[in-house]
Amino acid sequence: MSTIALITGANKGIGFEVARQLGSTGITVLIGARDNGRSDAAVAALKKEGIDARPVEIDVSNEASVMAAAKKISEDFGRVDILVNNAGIMTEMAAGTRPKDLSLETLKQTFDTNVFGAFAVIKHFVPLLKKSRSPRIINVSSTLGSLTAMSDRGHPMHGVNFAAYNASKTALNALTVALSKDLAAERISVNSICPGWVKTDDGESAPRDVTQGAGVIVTLATSGNPPTGTFVDENGSVAW
Repeated sequence: MSTIALITGANKGIGFEVARQLGSTGITVLIGARDNGRSDAAVAALKKEGIDARPVEIDVSNEASVMAAAKKISEDFGRVDILVNNAGIMTEMAAGTRPKDLSLETLKQTFDTNVFGAFAVIKHFVPLLKKSRSPRIINVSSTLGSLTAMSDRGHPMHGVNFAAYNASKTALNALTVALSKDLAAERISVNSICPGWVKTDDGESAPRDVTQGAGVIVTLATSGNPPTGTFVDENGSVAW
């Protein structure tokens, strides 16, 4: 059986491009989306390119949905080799919300997907990853989650002051560190990556396209000897 990769939020944007690039190498890609209706078009497009793509219904903010997806994938494939935690939300860019005006509800919603959702997926898919010969978890983070960068007045991203999104990515990075140590005995590598500012629904004016953003994810996903406990972009290490 080919390598099995699950990508959450893969029906569009970076997730879809990651699936396309991984699938083009012969990897079976599981297109995670909140409902199969969202993933059907993506699956159909990938199949036209000869890629083995399958839809997976998974709402990362709903633990029951995550558990159901893990059960279904276990029955259908028996394992997962690559887990890409790509699903994420950013509401502040459209709203232009200053940190002091942020609603508690927005903060909770952001963490529900970007942190608690990612953790739920990891928690319930570790048993399937343990059945892989080269298991790896890739958390899609951001330089906006780097406390070093965000506290550096000279950094080009210093002024991007989205409290909910930035804090959620900082928390995701903390999970990467903790889980990389905890899962070392199971040979599961856990890393955070920054794809850069990419043209997606949350960044229409971004300078980079999804092909560029997906590159570092695909590199880690297909590396013969991946590191663990790192935060990287296409240029190398990103400061925590």
